[in-house]
This record gives sequence, structure tokens and C-alpha cells, in this order.
Amino acid sequence: MTIQFVDLRLSNQAASDATPAVIPLAATPLVFGDIGIQTSGVSVENQGNVRILLTGFLKVENNPLFNTNTVNVRRNGTIIFTTTFGVAISRENEAFGFTAVDVPPPAAVATGQIQYTAEIFTNAAATDPFNNVQARNFSGVAAAGNF
Repeated sequence: MTIQFVDLRLSNQAASDATPAVIPLAATPLVFGDIGIQTSGVSVENQGNVRILLTGFLKVENNPLFNTNTVNVRRNGTIIFTTTFGVAISRENEAFGFTAVDVPPPAAVATGQIQYTAEIFTNAAATDPFNNVQARNFSGVAAAGNF
């Protein structure tokens, strides 16, 4: 089957550190990326061979009293990638990048669009303005087929 470029989408919620947002608790995560990969052009024979590459970036500032932050990536609401990272001992800025991959089921491809979201939350007992996310973005590219 022929390899097909399918789609490329970008979500740039904050292009600089000038618009920080408090990192919320797990019950109400901050969605910092929301993209809809268009799959309507994927041929029927390629629907089982779609691959999605998702990348994101966050700059976080953390209160040292907080333990960890978690980033989830969801496909149509279902978590497909999760990572939890520790917080620096002192109040520091940390740049954090991640890459997630997905091989969506053919039924999801056949719908014509797959929604991907990226979110962050803290495991702390309460929110704190010193535990915030600054510059942040999320993007995805899709291809289908094989050699």
C-alpha cells in the first residue's frame, strides 16, 4: 500500500511565559492542547495502518511543597499516554517536552476525525499560584500505509 500523508495539526495555547496558568488538581486538569486529526482522506485499505506522532512542550514553575505533575494525552477521551514527573526541590522553572505515538483502531480512523487532547494536573492537596504552567503547545502529524 502507498504511504499517505494524512494531516498535521497545531495547538499553541501560550507562545510565551507571559500567560501562566495555575496547574489544577486531577479532578479538573488543564487542557493545554486540543487537535482534531482529519482522517477522512485515508483510503479504506490504509485505515488499519494509520500512525500518529504527537509532541508537546510545557514550561512549569513549581512550588517545592508539591510532589509531582502528570501529563496525559487522550484519544477521543481515552488516555493513550501518561507521564508523571517530580518537582524540583527549590522553586524552579523546568522545561518539559514529550512525544507520544498512537496507532488508532480502524473504526476511529473511519469516523473522519480523531480528537487528541493534552492535559496537566498536580497531585497536590490544593492548588497554588506558584505551581503554574507557562509556555505550552501540542501538535500531531499522521501518516498511513506501509511499504
